[in-house]
Amino acid sequence: MKETVTALQSGGSWGDGSSLKGIVGDVVSDLQRHHADTGVPLPHVAVDVPRTHGFEGNIAVLKELLSVWLRDAVRAAAGNAAMARTAEVLITSVDYPDCIEIEIADSGPSLSKRQGLVGGVAGSVHVVAQQKLLDQVRGDVRFDDCAEGGVAVTLRVPKMVSQRMAA
Repeated sequence: MKETVTALQSGGSWGDGSSLKGIVGDVVSDLQRHHADTGVPLPHVAVDVPRTHGFEGNIAVLKELLSVWLRDAVRAAAGNAAMARTAEVLITSVDYPDCIEIEIADSGPSLSKRQGLVGGVAGSVHVVAQQKLLDQVRGDVRFDDCAEGGVAVTLRVPKMVSQRMAA
C-alpha cells in the first residue's frame, strides 16, 4: 500500500525498529525536520513499503545510506520551489527469499544530466565512507535512469543466513 508522507507525520506512526517501513519512515521524518526551515517545499514523497518487510542488520547503517540517497533524490527532483510543487520521490521495497531491495526513485533529471550537479547522484557511490557503509550491510547499490524520467537508486541487501550446523 502506497502512503503519502506529509510534514505532519511523525516517525512513531511507521512501526517498530526492525520493520523496514519503520526505518524508512524515520529517515523520511528526519528529512522533513531538517528541511522545514529552508522555505523550499519538499517534493511529494510516497512510501510503498509493506509492513511485513523486515531488516536483519545494522539499522543505523541502513538509515545513513537511505538518508544520503533520499536527500539526493529530493535535491535532484526539487531543484527549486517551483519544481518542488510537481516533483515526486517514491520509496519502494521488494522482499525476495535471499535478499531485500529498497528503491528510491525520483522525477529529477537523468543520470547523464546529473553528472555536473554538485551533491547529486552521479551514478556511483559518492565517497569511500558510503562504500564502507555498504560493506557493513553487505549491500550492493545500482543507479538507473527511470523510463518516466529521473533516477532510481536500488539497494540490495542479502538476508542473514544462520551459520549454525546441525549437531
